[in-house]
Formats: sequence, structure tokens, C-alpha cells
Amino acid sequence: MTRIKTNFRGLRALVLHHKGATTERLAGILQRLGLVVQTCDPAEIDATVLPECDLVLFDADEEIAATVLEDLAATRPMIALIANEAPSRLARVVRFRCNSHILKPIRSMGVYSALLLATNGHEQQLQTCREIASLRQRLSGRRTVMKAVLKQMDLTGVDEDTAYEGLRRRAMELRVPIETVARMTLDLSDTEALPSHRRPRKA
Repeated sequence: MTRIKTNFRGLRALVLHHKGATTERLAGILQRLGLVVQTCDPAEIDATVLPECDLVLFDADEEIAATVLEDLAATRPMIALIANEAPSRLARVVRFRCNSHILKPIRSMGVYSALLLATNGHEQQLQTCREIASLRQRLSGRRTVMKAVLKQMDLTGVDEDTAYEGLRRRAMELRVPIETVARMTLDLSDTEALPSHRRPRKA
């Protein structure tokens, strides 16, 4: 099981919220928890030069440019700051894959919980994506091996077990994964892969 992160000291937090008491209060709470805080008014943010940060807290009640939030949400935990619970506003929170939220007006209670849920939830999402990518790669490799086995069966007339065993032995000889040998087999032309007794005679 993935270790749960409970210490956020040193993390860089970007707060996208218009200037005022709410922003100042949130920044103060985050700083007391050990985070390095940068605040930015959504109306002033440059979509082409986004600040470096480890997590984002954004005002869900503001019409922040979708491109800004999409770019940030792609690689960072997102925490929505919510005052208006209208379905249309909450839909934006869902759309940008928020990992947690904090209700406004901002209070000390709830901020730590939101950080814990957001950072750990985001890490679990990344882990799931890595596992899916690994499974897809393995599935693709198995398909390549099966294609190579079928090609060897067709060219040499051996059965499935013999064709597979031939690929496995070759992989052991070369000290490479069997998927590599399978790709090598598929890359060969039919003429090159034909056994000697089936090669066309020279004129």
C-alpha cells in the first residue's frame, strides 16, 4: 500500500484567487503548515508562463481560463475553493479533476484535510495511470509474441509450443526479453525467415 503523505512542509502552493482577505487568510494558514505560497489573481495570470508549483488552490467561483486549469491539472493536485454550490460551478470542479475542496469563507479547520486528500489522491491517480500504462505495454508485448509465434508456425510448419520455445531459447541466448526477439522475428522479411529447405532455388 502506498505510504500516506501527511507532511507538506516545503511544498509550493499556488493560490489562484482575487486579492483580498480570503487570499491572505488562506495563504497564512498554508504557510503555518509549512508550505511555500504564491498568490495570483486569476485575471492577471499568463497562460503561457505558469508559475512553478506542486499543488494548486483555485477559486471555483471565478471564470479562470480553461486552458490554465487544464495545464495545471495535468500534473498537479487541484483543490477548489467553493462558495457557490450551484451545479454549473461544481461541474467545473469535476471537469478539472479536483482532488479536494475547501468551502468559503476560509477557516483553519478543513485546510489540512484538503491538502492530505488532494496530494494523496493525486499520487494514487498517478500510480493507477502508471499501472495501466504498464499493463498496456505488457499486453502489447504479448500480442507481438503471439504474432511472431504464428509467423514461425506458418513459415516452418511447427506447432505453437515449438514456435514459442524457439523464441524463448533465442531470447535466452541473446539475453533480451522475448518481446524483443518477437519484434526481430516480425521485422525480418519472409524470405529471410524461411528455413533452408523452403528457400526458392536460384535460376
